[in-house]
Amino acid sequence: MAKVKNKKRSSSDKVHAKKEKLNTKKSLNPFEVHINKEKIRVVGQKRKNDRGLPGVSRGKAIEKRKRTLLQEYKIQNKSNQFMDKRIGERNGKLSEDDKVMARFTAVRIKAHNKKSIYNLADDEVLTHKGQTLSEIEKFDDPRSDDEDSFEGNSGKLDKDFVEEAHFGGGVLRNTGREGATSHKDLINQLIAESKKRKAEKQQIKEETLELTEKLDTEWKDLIPLVNTNKSNDEEMPKQKMDDYDKIMRELRFEARGTVSDRLKTEDEIAKEEKEKLEQLEKERLERMKGIFTDENSKPTHRSADDLDDGIFYEEITDDNCMLSYNKEGEANMQIDAQLNGKEIKIDNEKDDKEDEDENGNESSSDEDMETESEDSFADLKEESSESEEEVDGDAQDPEKVIEINDELTDPKEPSNDGSENKTPTTTERQQNIPPRDLQDKIKQDLLKRKELMEQARNELPFTFSLPDTYESLLKLLENQPSHHQGIIIERMIKCNHASLAEGNKENLGLLFAYLLQYINDLFSEATKDTIKSSCDILKSLLPQIFELAHLHKENAHNSVLEVIKEKYEDYRKKKKLHPGAELLMFFRLISLLFTTSDLRHQVVTPSFVFMEQILLKCPPRDRGKLSYGFFITTLVLQYTSLSKRYSPAAICYLSGILHMAIPKSGVKLIKVLPPFKSTSSDLVLIGNHSLDLCKDLKMDTTDLFSTCYDDEFKIRIFHNAVKALSEFNENLETLPSCVEIFEPVLKYLEMIPLQNYPVIVQTVAQDLILRLQKQKENRQLRKIVREAEKPKALRLYEPKIIEIYDTKRHKMQSKEKAEQSKLLHKLRQEKKGALREIRRDKEFLGRVKIHRRIRSDKERRNKVNRIFAEAAMQQHELSAMDRKKKRKK
Repeated sequence: MAKVKNKKRSSSDKVHAKKEKLNTKKSLNPFEVHINKEKIRVVGQKRKNDRGLPGVSRGKAIEKRKRTLLQEYKIQNKSNQFMDKRIGERNGKLSEDDKVMARFTAVRIKAHNKKSIYNLADDEVLTHKGQTLSEIEKFDDPRSDDEDSFEGNSGKLDKDFVEEAHFGGGVLRNTGREGATSHKDLINQLIAESKKRKAEKQQIKEETLELTEKLDTEWKDLIPLVNTNKSNDEEMPKQKMDDYDKIMRELRFEARGTVSDRLKTEDEIAKEEKEKLEQLEKERLERMKGIFTDENSKPTHRSADDLDDGIFYEEITDDNCMLSYNKEGEANMQIDAQLNGKEIKIDNEKDDKEDEDENGNESSSDEDMETESEDSFADLKEESSESEEEVDGDAQDPEKVIEINDELTDPKEPSNDGSENKTPTTTERQQNIPPRDLQDKIKQDLLKRKELMEQARNELPFTFSLPDTYESLLKLLENQPSHHQGIIIERMIKCNHASLAEGNKENLGLLFAYLLQYINDLFSEATKDTIKSSCDILKSLLPQIFELAHLHKENAHNSVLEVIKEKYEDYRKKKKLHPGAELLMFFRLISLLFTTSDLRHQVVTPSFVFMEQILLKCPPRDRGKLSYGFFITTLVLQYTSLSKRYSPAAICYLSGILHMAIPKSGVKLIKVLPPFKSTSSDLVLIGNHSLDLCKDLKMDTTDLFSTCYDDEFKIRIFHNAVKALSEFNENLETLPSCVEIFEPVLKYLEMIPLQNYPVIVQTVAQDLILRLQKQKENRQLRKIVREAEKPKALRLYEPKIIEIYDTKRHKMQSKEKAEQSKLLHKLRQEKKGALREIRRDKEFLGRVKIHRRIRSDKERRNKVNRIFAEAAMQQHELSAMDRKKKRKK
């Protein structure tokens, strides 16, 4: 009988077996099935929960809690996690074989994508400075230094020397003749010849390069002659370049910044500005003392003896007014000079008797000339000494040292004015008296020097220290023109910048407060004659105030807010009186320093409320008060230009100005809002000014201090009020109540006789009227209508049909209330279910804790029993040892 072979099951049979095992349903134990009883059986209704498996459901819930709740309980109060990121570990559907195949596939894909380390990327194009390596043309000479060796003049050892020194015996060879050179001499000789050959070779190479460069330059000069297309290019008309092409070329060739062009920080800029101002102040002080470093200020006349050695001579005295020398080359007078900061004194003593013998005959004849020269310089010397005393003070000597750069021309050379200089006579040379033309030049140079010193003395200093008190600031700005005051504050800020020294920031904050006080004093005491100069001063100080406000923002907020509070307290004492002109300047300053478009601002918002109170409470009794209010309306317009905020006080005030220009009769009164009176007609233009040419229709600062109304003022304020209302209309055009806001304005404009005003004013007013009328015509009002109710249906006698019948009786409710009750019922059911699940989770966690506690107690008991057993064994061994000892005894 043949032996039956064991058949191995294939992998496909195993897969089919697994699927069949999964598809087969496990037979249910009838004792585990729970039948849910129903109180009322509905015929034909299928229920899903008629039978349940409590044991199976409880087991599934326990397994789910083990996977979720138990894992969270184990890792609570722990920050580390172990995550298995291997392929297939997170996907529980993959088998072990599928996981292995997926990992093997990923490794092969990674190895396939990896390039070889020797891959030079032939498909890539290498570039250098925007050009490919193939496009770069190099005209360097590729020849190396080794090529010259073929010519026989290289610096290496030649054949004869090698044969003689290395293979011919060298120093051991006996030449048999006297005077033979040694090996050392041969080496030195060889080195000298090698250096010589290298020098010759280098010289030949340099000559070759020079000839090559010369040939290149000559060839460039010959290119225009060789080029045959020159005539064709000249004949073709040049096309006009477009603006776009011009800008593109300018941008292409524009100088670009490099890494080294680092932007300077604010601290570095402040430091450089301070050093620059200090250097300028140093130069100014030197010019005041007569030391001129500028070449333009030096005299153009130079003497033959001028060596530019920087020597400063003493002041010219009455006795010796010119430097002269004797036959031996020595000076005839004492010279005190400074050379490189060192003082040099030269004393040349002469024999007085010889001078008297030689010059005795001529001294009497030249006395008149000497006195004349002294008189010509007397006034000049006094003026120069007075100027030096003002600069140096009383601490210096009365004889002041003045830098003299008077270069005397050669007597033989002609002068600048064309006249020849006369050679000084023997008497003039012996008495050290310069010629008349030289005296005039010296006098002109000294006068020019004095003029430059006076000019430097009148200049403003370049460095200023911060004032300690407000009085010191007033003293510094006193009697200074407006532009000088701005320059003084600017230089003061640059010399004491906050980044230059500690404490400068607080001192600059004090300077900001002092400037606010200065503005307050300046405008509180202003009059009609001084208001313009005060405005010029404020205009020059505004950039510096703005810079100070940004250097210390918190101080600026607090200082300006304190000023506004103080002015408001003064205003509350007399609410119907206009404040001073200084308050207007503070309001204008606030609009420049702070943002006015915010919804709320700690400085702008109180100022805005303050301005509205002035417009509503202060009545315009005269021309100055009316101009005051109009100035505030322009500020309100500036404040609300970005935020488009509605200001009823400003529009009412402008409407009141229009009301004052309406002719009124005693029978009919036109209503107007306060603070204007319904009977006021101060701005009514009686005469006809339609033909007048109004060149300037702007408001003037002098109007704030005037009281009487004139026709020119009436035209100007009417024109500006209409323009302000037009701008307000543009800002508030998007509001739905724009027509109602400007309805009084349109009413007043239609009642004003515009034919009496100039043509320019008539045009502006007519434009505003047409605009307001157009807005009123295009306005479409949507009336608020109550929503129509649906008619009630007739009550019919029909049976009540309940869709769902369960033993409970439901109330008759609307659809919304029924849905709400259903949602509440579901909420209660879900709440009960959540509480049930929470209780079961607690029971599960309690069982886990109990099992852990039992396990730990069991381990502890086992350890204790083990310790007791080991201790008993030790005690047993100890007792046995004691018994043995007793027996021995």
